[in-house]
Amino acid sequence: MSDKVFLDTNILVYCSDENDIQKQKKAREIVESLLKTHSGVISTQVLQEFYNVSTKKLKTEKSLAMKDVEDYSVAFPVHNNTPKDILSAISISISTQYTIYDSLIIAAAKAEGCDVVYSEDLNDGQVVEGVKIENPLK
Repeated sequence: MSDKVFLDTNILVYCSDENDIQKQKKAREIVESLLKTHSGVISTQVLQEFYNVSTKKLKTEKSLAMKDVEDYSVAFPVHNNTPKDILSAISISISTQYTIYDSLIIAAAKAEGCDVVYSEDLNDGQVVEGVKIENPLK
């Protein structure tokens, strides 16, 4: 078993979200722990979604959100989604009824050999193609 954990966008967003201090604290603890153990993985999709949510929902200044994206892309290995990942995501979407975007998170995690995806949005405890979904914020 791998010790790698794939982070869904919402975990990174909560690190910056001052509207929910408890989730912010927990998300920061998760990120710090994964940085210490070098076990966290993200994808280009996560970085794009993070920037979008940060600037639109959290109203973060674009240059600051860009700096956060740069920092995360240096701190964690970043998976670049491929056509193979997209096809895998479509298959996952068909079997689970998840959106293509949520399915692409799982496909990227699988491609990186992660056993776990940390996500608040997906079904906690569900295993999809060998990847377990865990909500560490509950």
